Amino acid sequence: MQLSAARQSCGTLRRGPQPRAAGVRPVNFARAPVHRQLVVLRAAEAQEATVETAAPVEEVTLSPLDRARKALEDETLDKNVLTVCLAELEAEMARLQQESSAATSRAAQLEASVASAKDQYLRLQADFDNFRRRTKEESAQLTDSVRGDVVKELLPLVDNFELARTQVKAETEGEQKINNSYQGLYKQMVDLMRSLGVEAVPTLGAPFDPALHDAIMREPSATHPDGTVLHEFRKGFSIGGKLLRPAMVKVSYTEEGPANSSEE
Repeated sequence: MQLSAARQSCGTLRRGPQPRAAGVRPVNFARAPVHRQLVVLRAAEAQEATVETAAPVEEVTLSPLDRARKALEDETLDKNVLTVCLAELEAEMARLQQESSAATSRAAQLEASVASAKDQYLRLQADFDNFRRRTKEESAQLTDSVRGDVVKELLPLVDNFELARTQVKAETEGEQKINNSYQGLYKQMVDLMRSLGVEAVPTLGAPFDPALHDAIMREPSATHPDGTVLHEFRKGFSIGGKLLRPAMVKVSYTEEGPANSSEE
């Protein structure tokens, strides 16, 4: 209504030129009101354009559920509006279901990836533990092997000290002092070998064991069971459960032993 009134007022103001007397300059009395009317007209047109463009924006920004709720509140809900809202809601539900299915599939893939990574981590940890244990065992075996090789080279010295201890007979005080010095050195060597884990193979009175003993003589005996070690000719040694050298021994046998074996 304001726009129509403004247009009518502008039409009344925009009339043709009036006759004037010659040599007289006309006075423009209606210029200021005309400008004000044009400003009012343009403001009304801009307001109507704003109102016309604002309604579709509100409809676009509203969701189908909001539009249905608004229609119920305004009591303007009809079948067409309901049909459109239902179609849009079904499309929205389908889209949400697709997104849910995609998210579920992605979550399953991530869970599978996590399970695979965890399994791989456990396998790597087990392999590392096995490698560390195997390396430790190999290192211990290598240490025992090197130590055994060194000790094995020193065994002849032990044999010489043992031979000197059994054969040397000190007759004078000076010879006894020399013998005591040798025995002191021998004791130090024995203590050193014990600290390295060297053990002597059991011999006297022990049953004969071919894995530990080397029988170089046999002797009949009625007081000892068959296969008993009677005498030790050379000591045997082991280190860390590994045999360095078997002991040379003499083994007993009974008179019935060979007869029984020949009958069989």
